Amino acid sequence: MTSALLELHGHLIDSLILAKVIDRIQLSGYNYVLADLRVGARKQDISTAQIQVWAPSSEDLEALIQELKVHGVHLVANEEAEFVPVAQAGEVPEGAYTRHLPSTEVLYKGQWTEVMGSKVQWVIVLRPTGPELARASELNEGDRVLVGQRGLRTQQL
Repeated sequence: MTSALLELHGHLIDSLILAKVIDRIQLSGYNYVLADLRVGARKQDISTAQIQVWAPSSEDLEALIQELKVHGVHLVANEEAEFVPVAQAGEVPEGAYTRHLPSTEVLYKGQWTEVMGSKVQWVIVLRPTGPELARASELNEGDRVLVGQRGLRTQQL
C-alpha cells in the first residue's frame, strides 16, 4: 500500500466538492481518512480539507489524483515546479502542464505564485517576472515551460 496526503481549497461544502472527492475515493475502494477540515465561518470564506488516501500501488494512487484534480485536489508537498526549455518555437514540450482550473498556483523559489487567467490550451511559461500563461503558438525556442504536476496548487470555487 502507498499513501498520499491530498488537499483542496474553495467552497467545498456548498458546492459539494468535498462530497464529490470523497465519493470518488470510496468508488475506487481505497482507504482514506479526513485528516483536517476547516470550514469557512461565512459564505464568502474559503474552506480547506486534507485527506490521507491509501492505494494498492503508486500507479493506482497517481491515477486517482489525476481524476481528482478536476476538483482542485493537489498533493501536500513542497516540491518545486519543473520547467523545461522549448526545443522549437510553437512546440509544447512532452509532459507540459496544459490543463488549468481556476486560481492555478505554482511553487517557485519557495513561494506560491498565482498564475492569472487560467485557460484551456495554454501552458505555464517561466518569465523573468515569474510563471505566467502563454499560448503554445507564442512559445519561442528556449522558453521554459512547466512540465508534470509537481509544485502546482489549484483552487476550486
